[in-house]
Amino acid sequence: MKYTDTRAVVETGFLTALIMVFTFVGVTVPFMGFLASILMPAVLVVLGARHGVRWSILATVTMGLVMSVVLSPLGALMQVMTSGIPGIVLAYGYIHRWSTSRLLVLPAVTMMIIIGIQLLVAQYVMQMDIVTMWQNFQQETLTEMEAAYREQGLMDEQVTAMMTSIQNMLKQMAYVLLAALFMSSVVISYFICVVANMIMRRTGGEGVTLPPMEAWHVPQWTLYMFALGVLLTYWGNELQSEPLSIVAYNMYALGSYMLVLQGIGCLWTVFKSYGLSSGIRLVLIFITLIMQFAILWIGILDLILNLRRRLSKRIDEE
Repeated sequence: MKYTDTRAVVETGFLTALIMVFTFVGVTVPFMGFLASILMPAVLVVLGARHGVRWSILATVTMGLVMSVVLSPLGALMQVMTSGIPGIVLAYGYIHRWSTSRLLVLPAVTMMIIIGIQLLVAQYVMQMDIVTMWQNFQQETLTEMEAAYREQGLMDEQVTAMMTSIQNMLKQMAYVLLAALFMSSVVISYFICVVANMIMRRTGGEGVTLPPMEAWHVPQWTLYMFALGVLLTYWGNELQSEPLSIVAYNMYALGSYMLVLQGIGCLWTVFKSYGLSSGIRLVLIFITLIMQFAILWIGILDLILNLRRRLSKRIDEE
């Protein structure tokens, strides 16, 4: 056996054990599932980038077999699908030096397909009625909110208006589920890449180059998709067409998320032009995100007027 293969075997064994630790922590410790869903694929990315995708696949299969004994075969399969497959896809992207957009979008699409498969398994294998569960959640939410409003002494007209508003909000949540899942998956892919880069650079490897915040740009067609989503939302409500409303709300939501990213990049450039430290910039960005509508409009203006180019002279002078 070659030295490189021996090293790959040793690292695969060590990193597989590390992945299983992350898995058990994510399953058993509340609120640690999100952290584990980032660390586990990141370790697979590092392994694949160092020694090849086959070693990431081997680590994933080994992890699944061990977990099937400790947890359950179905639970192990779900965990492998959730964290293992996206990690393998990203490892392949690292090896072939995908562009940033491909590194973020393709694993996100993979995650969405996996979520769809898991929902089908839950529906038809585990006999869980997803639609009924969502309807029960809506009804319980409405009942609890109505009781809370009546305890506050609100008049019947006010309670009715508030309940109508909550019903519309829950309806819109269901409509924008696809866009929300996609953008959440893109964010998770980004953090996986960040963690994988940190591990590789600290261990003498080379990660991929992710654009800094001031270089965050979305395509120009994002603005057109957002505007079309706004128009179709209006017509979907006017025509009482649920399919049109679903398409419209998802276009509007996806465009909004992307424009917020554009706004974050623009604000980061503005804060940097004033010589603020990275820590202060992050705090200010977090505070600004609370006012999401404002940062969305900053993104729109940046796409139309190219605000960052107007600030480039100030940055160059400093």
